Amino acid sequence: MEPFISKTIEYNNFQAHMPYFENQEGYNLYYENINPDSKNCTIILLHGFASSASFFKAQINILKKDYRIVAFDALGHGRSDHPKEINLSKNLRYDIIRDLEDLLKHLKVKEKYGIIGHSLVGGMIGQLFAVKHPEDTKFLILLNSGYIMIDNVVRNIFYNLLPYFIRMNFLKVLANSVENILDKTIPYIITALSDSLAGSKLTREELHMQIEDQIFRMIIEIKEYDPSGISCPTLIIGGRLDNFAPEQMSEELHKKIPQSELEIIDMAGHFMPNQRSEVVNELICNFIRQFK
Repeated sequence: MEPFISKTIEYNNFQAHMPYFENQEGYNLYYENINPDSKNCTIILLHGFASSASFFKAQINILKKDYRIVAFDALGHGRSDHPKEINLSKNLRYDIIRDLEDLLKHLKVKEKYGIIGHSLVGGMIGQLFAVKHPEDTKFLILLNSGYIMIDNVVRNIFYNLLPYFIRMNFLKVLANSVENILDKTIPYIITALSDSLAGSKLTREELHMQIEDQIFRMIIEIKEYDPSGISCPTLIIGGRLDNFAPEQMSEELHKKIPQSELEIIDMAGHFMPNQRSEVVNELICNFIRQFK
């Protein structure tokens, strides 16, 4: 696997090599490899849904001084290729994990690394990656994260339509009323997908079935997911005003992940790494200092 474009820029005297690489499906994915000659720990940054590696600008500006930083834009995000058609049944987390594994091989990252993941996608990928590669993962940092499997456009739209009190008690509420909630949300999901579905040959019934299948599978996967398999030291940081991933989700992760520490930041919402970057960066730096 070879990059087909290579760019080198300077971040305050630190070289950053920013090429693209082709994944196993033939898509070109953008990545950043900052301060590659650092003798300290490598840190992997994983962004959330509808975001990109540039979301971590405030964290990169601090961490690049002492650490090697590896980040990439997942398929359909940022500067990576965007598929022309939406595959409603495609769950991105499997592809993101595979692409990250391939990127680390391409960059010849052989040392142990730390992972920082944001939101319900980046945080979940970080959790799953730490479980899959326990021998290689030094530490895990979860920012505004949780245990919900939002990994495609249908699930993301559905979750965004849910009121705050349902997100706080996601499984408890949905277990008893998922059909009623779907009846109310499916028309809005279809409306949100209307441009992407233009020219689709799916009948209305088939479309409904695909959407329902994704939501029911999401609920089953959440019930089956067990974060207690994460064996590395973990820092969980939540925002008191986070309506997308309420602080209760961070608290639940803390209960289930054995070697975890929990910090809840006041006056911080879902974009806490940018909104309260000084506080977040201080917590991150204090935590990872032990892993240099």
